[in-house]
Amino acid sequence: MDVGKLQLPWLASFLAVVDEGSMTAAASSLHLSQPRISAHIAALEGVVGAPLFERRPRGVALTHLGSRFLPRARRVFDELRLAADELDAARDRLEGKLRIGSYPGASAMLIAPLLAQYRFRHPAVETDLVEGDAAQLERAVARKQVDFAVRPVGPPADAGLPAKPLCREKIVAVAPSDSALRVTGDLDFLAGETAIVSGDPQTGWADYRDRLEESGVEPAQVIVATMPTTVTAFVRARLGIGLLGAFAASAAHGDGTMLLELPPPLWQREVHILHGHEPLPPPAQAFTHLLRRRGPELTRGLAVW
Repeated sequence: MDVGKLQLPWLASFLAVVDEGSMTAAASSLHLSQPRISAHIAALEGVVGAPLFERRPRGVALTHLGSRFLPRARRVFDELRLAADELDAARDRLEGKLRIGSYPGASAMLIAPLLAQYRFRHPAVETDLVEGDAAQLERAVARKQVDFAVRPVGPPADAGLPAKPLCREKIVAVAPSDSALRVTGDLDFLAGETAIVSGDPQTGWADYRDRLEESGVEPAQVIVATMPTTVTAFVRARLGIGLLGAFAASAAHGDGTMLLELPPPLWQREVHILHGHEPLPPPAQAFTHLLRRRGPELTRGLAVW
């Protein structure tokens, strides 16, 4: 017997006829026509070189050779089906490690809710998170400490690393909730005020400073806090007006503060996915796909996708 000529549909039809007791019933179970089942059996018998079934008025019965062929045919078919199931499982439930770099605002509004969904679907994947500002995340990618980083575009410039646009995050003003402050197209309300921003004085503040200079507004004083929650706490204490990315502002503000949208496009910042020169590993590919698919819904009103 030339095994190389065997075809899986023939084995499937053979096993269905055995299990169902007739070619008509086998055709129904496989959603094929009865002539197609008959053709499969005839082709299989042609390769085997002998009849596998005895045709009877009410169905069929295995011949002696068919009875000997059955257990091996079933074993082969079951092994192939098991292999297919394992491949499906490997595709849908990944293994390995997912190493994400992110800045705090994106961690709160994007990474956290998406990671909960991701871990439910891929429980075998270990996850690591590295947080930092734009420069720190750039270094983490360059040193291969993370698979990719979600980072705002701004000083310093990317060091030749591949980057793909993700969205434009809005930058908002944070004011006391009972403030009469309204934004009418300029930032004159900040002139002579104390501006409170988050970030490192050498990097995060530079982004806000450049935008203020382009707006022609000079605050009386700038307080640079490390955490967005500090910015909102200072605003709540009426120490000034906060400037924050909308992701961090939405996560950090609560009773006692309100968020005011600032005029685009100046007060929007590009957010990119930054990664190394090698292709992303499968766990990272799956997460970035989820990020692009679900991100717009999670950040409605906070970013432009």
